[in-house]
Amino acid sequence: MASKVFRTGTKQVFLPDHTITLLRNRENQPPNFASFRVPLTFNKLDIRDYLLHAYNVPVLGVRSQLTQRRPRRSKMHHRIYRPPPVKTMTVELHKPFAWPKPPEDLTAWNSPQLEKRHEEMEKQKKWQKKSQTKGTLPLREELGATAERISLREEARRILKEGTWSNDRRLDPKFTEGKRDA
Repeated sequence: MASKVFRTGTKQVFLPDHTITLLRNRENQPPNFASFRVPLTFNKLDIRDYLLHAYNVPVLGVRSQLTQRRPRRSKMHHRIYRPPPVKTMTVELHKPFAWPKPPEDLTAWNSPQLEKRHEEMEKQKKWQKKSQTKGTLPLREELGATAERISLREEARRILKEGTWSNDRRLDPKFTEGKRDA
């Protein structure tokens, strides 16, 4: 592979206001090519200078593509409009780049709260699909009471029976003194 000689840019950017996304290679794409999703204002010289100065990656060539998106209907006015196009740049690298393999064990990223939220989302999807196929929404008795609903019901019965409620916190004296005087 012969390296090309080119002039680099002299414009210094300390706090960039653009987002560049490295995309996964397509199946038929060689490993020495990398694709990036870039802003519409980006040009070939910008991506080459960015990769050279930010990551010290020499670039042999750059190809840019503008992909038009499908027309959509606006949610507010129900008019048909075309969203702005997506600009991708394919860069020929001096050395090939290989994506790292995804980790086998995901427990470091999946917290118990995330797992619980995922289970709730799956339950919600199943419920929505069932209601869409039937065409009706299930009654409250068909769904069954959740644990939170049952505990709330028991607490309400206890409060109605005893007639008092306390949160076991001491109030600040400045709030209770005014009531004694009145």
